[in-house]
Amino acid sequence: MFARVGDDGNRPEGYSIEVMEIGGVMDIRKPTIREILTAVVFVGIVGVLFVLNLILPSPEVLVSERRIPARFPDLNLNTISNGDFMDRFEDYAADHFVFRDTFRGINAFLIFDIYRQNDKSGLYRSNDVGLGQFYHMDETSFRETTRRITLAASIFDGFDMNIHYSIIPDKSIYAERFLPGFYLDKAEGMLFDAFSDYNYIRLADDLSAESYYKTDIHWDQTKITNVAEKLISGMGANGNSTTHPINTAGEFFGVYSGQYVLPFPPDIMTYFDIPAINASYLNERTLEFEEYPIYDHMRLGSVDPYEFFLRGPQPVIIIENENAPDRELYMFRDSFGSSLAPLMSDAYSKVIVIDLRYIQLSIIDQFIDFRPGSDVLFIFGSQIFNSPGVLLTSGMN
Repeated sequence: MFARVGDDGNRPEGYSIEVMEIGGVMDIRKPTIREILTAVVFVGIVGVLFVLNLILPSPEVLVSERRIPARFPDLNLNTISNGDFMDRFEDYAADHFVFRDTFRGINAFLIFDIYRQNDKSGLYRSNDVGLGQFYHMDETSFRETTRRITLAASIFDGFDMNIHYSIIPDKSIYAERFLPGFYLDKAEGMLFDAFSDYNYIRLADDLSAESYYKTDIHWDQTKITNVAEKLISGMGANGNSTTHPINTAGEFFGVYSGQYVLPFPPDIMTYFDIPAINASYLNERTLEFEEYPIYDHMRLGSVDPYEFFLRGPQPVIIIENENAPDRELYMFRDSFGSSLAPLMSDAYSKVIVIDLRYIQLSIIDQFIDFRPGSDVLFIFGSQIFNSPGVLLTSGMN
């Protein structure tokens, strides 16, 4: 049974009618003007964003994130049935959404300044080391990386080379507060086990929070002269201890500034003017060496300004200094080596810089004539050890 409450036939306009049911009350009142306006505004915002997404061109590059946006996924019965289409479509929609950076900035502001969280998807902010990313060390990947480095060292069998290695620690270990991720002692223990026949040159004590850019993963070239000296002396070489003048390239926003989104003071990119050296780069199309400067000012306006040093990703570079001692160094490196290699030329008449991310190990001897008795240095940042697949050593036993 139902009983009407407040229904006397003389209700004013807009008066709510409540129908009382035994055991409860069912509210069938009319929506208020505020509720209607809220719904209209919400639908309007969604509609405007939808139209803007249709008419505005999609970005070719996500500049702040330094990557290509996800492409529209293949639409077929197979991708729909296994769920792959929807998974990829979510990435596509997020990458192409209008005002993407604005919404990312709002999210970062809420996480860091309102909720006071320590990180945003692994990205942290610290007063001493600036912005950074947690890199948890994967032991399986670490061991595979050491195996691939051992394969690379094997190409020098019979050349009586002096083989050395070093690891560039992540800047997080120099923060005043504990930032979990990279554990130097554990990493060094695994390196000692894998490379017992090689000479280890420890750099951790020669670096500090000031050695690295605040907005980037890399170190500042003008802050690592002691590192270069440590490596040179550790390999038994002698530099000419020349003091090079320092130049300024301008403001530098590193990779983390784009991920952080919120305003953050830029670094200042400085570099050494080393006029006596020449650099030749292996052209991947012609397979010939071409001479270019060690610093490429045109790349300061690129997606990654750090490519200013040695023109960014390159398979093989030969740096020559006729004023240095007659000695050769074969340096296997990652991006950290781009700013380090020019400093090594103070002690070597020829520094051959090799990046196994861009050239197969099995074909290196087609472009380089190894000089017996020379020095070999394997030096990588800690992140490389979590990504063994980037080192192109396939085809080697």
